[in-house]
Amino acid sequence: MTDLHRNLIRNLKRSRGKLGYSQAELAEKADLSTGYIGEIEMGRKFPAPEALERLALALRTKAYRLLMGEEDVREWSGPEAYKAAIEEIRSNINSHFDELEKGQDGGPETGGEG
Repeated sequence: MTDLHRNLIRNLKRSRGKLGYSQAELAEKADLSTGYIGEIEMGRKFPAPEALERLALALRTKAYRLLMGEEDVREWSGPEAYKAAIEEIRSNINSHFDELEKGQDGGPETGGEG
C-alpha cells in the first residue's frame, strides 16, 4: 500500500468522524455503495477521480486534502499558508466589488429635487 493510499484512508476516516457520518451515511451522500466505502477504508480499493471528488464533496472538503499527509498539513498550516489565504480572500472580495460596480451602471442615482 502506498503512502497516498494510507493518507486517503486516514483522512477519510477522520473527516467522516468529524462530521459524525457512518459509512452508510457517507455512501448515501457521495452516491456510492456502503461496501465500496468499507473497501476504501480497509485499503482494498482506491477510488477513481470521480469517486474521490464525490467523497470530498460529501465530506465538505477538497479532494486533494483527502490525499495529504501529516507533513503536508503542517507545511500548509504555517505563516505562508496564512498569507496565501489572506491574499485569496482579498482577491475574492475585490472581484465581488468589481462585479457589483459593473452592475451599478455608473453608481447610484442621486435625486434631483429634495
